[in-house]
Amino acid sequence: MSDTILELQPLAPLLLRDGRPFAGGGEESRAQSLPLPLPHTLAGFIRTQLGEGRGLKWRNLSDDALRRELQALHNTPIRALLRRDETFMFPAPLNAVVDKNGQIFRALPAELREGEGTDAPEGLRPLLLTDRDGNAPGDAFKPQGDYRYWPQDAMQTWLLGGIPERLERVEGPPTDERTHVAMNSETGTGDEGKLFTVSYRAFEERREGTYHRWTLRVKTDLQGHIAPLGHLGGERRPVALRDCGNQGQWPNLSTFGELKAALADPNSTRLCFVLTSPALFAGGWKPGWLSLTPEEVQGHSGAGLPAGVRELMAGGARLVGAAVGRRVPVSGWNLRENKPKPVRWAVPAGSVYFLEVPHAFNRQKLLEAWLKPLSDDQEDQRDGFGCALWGVWN
Repeated sequence: MSDTILELQPLAPLLLRDGRPFAGGGEESRAQSLPLPLPHTLAGFIRTQLGEGRGLKWRNLSDDALRRELQALHNTPIRALLRRDETFMFPAPLNAVVDKNGQIFRALPAELREGEGTDAPEGLRPLLLTDRDGNAPGDAFKPQGDYRYWPQDAMQTWLLGGIPERLERVEGPPTDERTHVAMNSETGTGDEGKLFTVSYRAFEERREGTYHRWTLRVKTDLQGHIAPLGHLGGERRPVALRDCGNQGQWPNLSTFGELKAALADPNSTRLCFVLTSPALFAGGWKPGWLSLTPEEVQGHSGAGLPAGVRELMAGGARLVGAAVGRRVPVSGWNLRENKPKPVRWAVPAGSVYFLEVPHAFNRQKLLEAWLKPLSDDQEDQRDGFGCALWGVWN
């Protein structure tokens, strides 16, 4: 079954609610928007468009027929990446810190000397910042924010264990903040004093004489046609979809230069992965599959495990460090039961996990796991939670 790449172009700024209360007073009168739709939101949108493209009439289907169609669509895996103009943009790795002068520092697990130790859980080592010359930040060090997305060439350097020469400050799709007034339904006029603010995400950026166009690229194994126009997020904002085919439209491992050879090298025993989408793990901040022992995976069929994990854990992989950001709430509305879904907490995109793999393992399976989801649950994997880039560290 061949993959297909879709391009999503929002035709209006999107409202992608972040789960905070939105009511009538104080800070609750401000609706905040996420930079990008969460994976399950995007997966639901794509599957809806797939169904529309197949001519399904949802209201005319019997319950049994609807269940079969929904199950078939739900089994379609969805993975997405952000793109600015012709460049794929990845969430900034959270073990990277940029100072006010633009100098880039990298945090790696520290080598503990005899007599040293920490109270970090499960034997994790502390992460220490150094520049490309191995020097720690000075006393005047001050982190600079807003380097939220990195282009592919910078990410390639980082995954190979290097530090980019420089970075452009890219915050992602810009915020479009608008103030509204509540309307009186009886008089058709505004209610005095009842103002509220909504922050949208625009996918066009005009700044200092430059113009950038933001899009989403989605990879799926869809079959057949897809409806070319749909509605995504709050207020049913329109989004256009275009089939890009499956040639040269996705950042496969082969487009990352020497990284494929580095990952395939049996001497590369220090591996890491960087999340490109929020992940839902059985251990909260930590993947549940990292608790598997080589003995346990020997008799495991691999069913239900993320791609490449069975082989990786057979090599004795162990977690030695992690740079994990603030948790992300994941919720929604259950249409079948007409009630909110329970909130779950995801590890944010950009989080980095450092592994040491002391024994040989089937590295081809690791190469095949490129940009595939690492979440523990199969349903979350199909929705695209926990997609990751793999790299080496030293």
